[in-house]
Amino acid sequence: MTGLKKALLPYGTTSSSPSIVLPDTALFLSERGSLTKNYFENAVELLNREYEAVRRLADLNELVYSSSYNFVPRVGQRYQLYRKADGQYLLSMIENWSKHELIVSVEYTADSVWKDVASF
Repeated sequence: MTGLKKALLPYGTTSSSPSIVLPDTALFLSERGSLTKNYFENAVELLNREYEAVRRLADLNELVYSSSYNFVPRVGQRYQLYRKADGQYLLSMIENWSKHELIVSVEYTADSVWKDVASF
């Protein structure tokens, strides 16, 4: 080989050339593996929190839709969900009704979902 081509090689061609040192791939893999594990653990935790929020919203909607009310709800309007003495639920437009136990204040949304006013 000519001297010019030897200079372009990524490794030494004589015994006096610098030694080839391989990178520590085990360290790289352990560091990246740890970061990857943390990423997926955080992603799963976020999904679990979102799932719990959707499940609570579904439970609230089931409770409101199973309650008794004698009006057509309007989008953006706030209503109160009360529990009567007999254990039945009542959706009302009346605020601070001392006759029944207030469970939650809800708002009816455009996508027909009842949302807890406190969570807005």
